Amino acid sequence: MNEVCVVDAAKPSAVSEKTAPAFIDAAGIGAEQILNIAHLCMRLLQSGHGQARLSYWQERTAKELMMAHLGSAIQISAIAKECALSRSHFSRAFKNSTGHTPSAWLLLARLTRAKELLTQTDWAISQVGYECGFADQPHFTRVFARELGMTPGKWRMEKKTAQDQPQRHDPPSQPIGIRSIIQQAHGSTANRN
Repeated sequence: MNEVCVVDAAKPSAVSEKTAPAFIDAAGIGAEQILNIAHLCMRLLQSGHGQARLSYWQERTAKELMMAHLGSAIQISAIAKECALSRSHFSRAFKNSTGHTPSAWLLLARLTRAKELLTQTDWAISQVGYECGFADQPHFTRVFARELGMTPGKWRMEKKTAQDQPQRHDPPSQPIGIRSIIQQAHGSTANRN
């Protein structure tokens, strides 16, 4: 009964997303149960089912707080406190729930609001950036261009140009009207004979 079983299991490394070996040393009568539990835990970690997620009310609260403070600075720790979580646990659970880190989600919300203001108002670009929580116009332009591939001014101009142009409709492949109905009727009767 002094047999020793060593299992090499892959677990995520704290330093990188790659897996690092974890050695589990078990001896005695309960060794097989310990190893089975270890394998089960490793499969859960690898499948992602063991990841922390926000509850519905926590996700809603976090998003509402971020939207309410879109034009100003808000600390992630303050949002985490409102969700009754530590900052690190909140950040991890938020990413698992939404697919974005809290700061990335906030940036996307700010850019979405900026696009709305650019199309719905004639405000200066600096004013739009300020209203969306950016420090100044160069910062707003830099972030907007990095995320959307063009500056806010160019984006606004393209949207307004697209709105000013009449919608182009391609002509139908078949003529519409009495003649087409008659042609279809004669064609269908000709095919019957």
